[in-house]
Parts: sequence; structure tokens; C-alpha cells
Amino acid sequence: MKVVPILALSTIALAGCSNSKEANKSNFEHAINEWIEKGPPCLDVPDGTVTAPGQKYNALPAYVEATPKAQPFAEESRQRRLAPLEALVDAGLMKKTTTVIEQENMFGGAERKVAVLAYDFTSEGKAAFEDDARPSVMGGKRSGLCYGKPHVDEITNFTQPADMMGMTLSQVSYKYHLADLPGWAKNQKMKAAFPNLARNTAESLDAKAAVILTNDGWKHEKAI
Repeated sequence: MKVVPILALSTIALAGCSNSKEANKSNFEHAINEWIEKGPPCLDVPDGTVTAPGQKYNALPAYVEATPKAQPFAEESRQRRLAPLEALVDAGLMKKTTTVIEQENMFGGAERKVAVLAYDFTSEGKAAFEDDARPSVMGGKRSGLCYGKPHVDEITNFTQPADMMGMTLSQVSYKYHLADLPGWAKNQKMKAAFPNLARNTAESLDAKAAVILTNDGWKHEKAI
């Protein structure tokens, strides 16, 4: 019986273990996935054209005048507001009712009654809505209707790691897609009304990120 020295077995075991600090596609894929999977894309909830007295900005229901405007440019504006709300109704995320609200005029005068279309979340819409879902470019967080789970399919290219401002960094190009898409994110009226949804749900997307070497291996730049 052939005996393999313990030292040799240790060497084989170590060879089989991956080094999380190596600059390779596997480590970069892990680092990017670890970050992007936490941040699915989200749709902003559309605003209406009028608000009820005391209603906060961006609060639901979203109200749009029910009566078409006489001026062509005003009616075009009303239709632009209606399109995404109607798409949300078609996708089952919102419900629409007709009601009458009171509204102050722009000069702070007496309230007037306005017939409106009122759009509010269905139970499915409430489930899809996430508060403080993503970082805002102005600081803090934003909320929205979030969908899918970003997942890296392939690392297509990366630069040799280099020192930059005291850190070891590599620029990575990769392809990804959104997994686990809800049914409403595949709705064609939704894609027409929300161009970002159509773009984000493509079969393959290209992106870039910087990864930084840490004591725990490579990390996405935004995870540091």
C-alpha cells in the first residue's frame, strides 16, 4: 500500500482551495454579485396632476383630472401622466376609481370641486413597493416598485490590479441579467410606459464596476 506523506496531502488540499485575494474572474464575479444582488432596480410611483387639500407630495392616491383638456398641449400633458398609471392598472399593481375632490386654485383662493381619476395600490402593488429601497443621488434613500434580482453572467474583461489612492483596484466589465422577475415586470404596457423597465429586463446587460482588494478579498467599490 502506497503511503502519501502528510505534507503532500496538505499541499494538495491547499492547491484545491481558492484564494479570495487573487485577481481572477471568479473572485470578481463573487464580489460584484454580492453587492448588486442587494439592489434591484425600482420604478418611481407616478405623480398625479392634482392633489387633495392637505395631501402630501407623492402621496397616494394619485389624482388626474377626469375631464379631457380643451387645449391640445394641456391634454397631451394629461395623457402623459395617465399612461404610466394606466399601465400599472393593466399590470395589476394599481386600481382606478372615479371620484370628486376639492382643490385650491393656484392663487390660494376658494376650493373648487374637480372630477378625478384616483389611482391607488392593489395588494400586489403594496407587496411590490419597497420604502427606502435604493440610494438617492441627492443623499438618503428613495422608494419604489422594485423588481428582479441582478445576477452576473460573465466577467468579460478586467484590468490588471493597480494601486490608486492607497488601494489596490481593478476595473471590471461584465454581463448580467435580472433573475426572478415578477409577472408585472414582463407586461408589455408597463415596458412601453416605463422605458427603464424595458431596458433593465433585457436578456443581457453590460455594466462596469471597480473592485477593491481588502483583507477579506475583493469587494465592489460601493461595498467599501
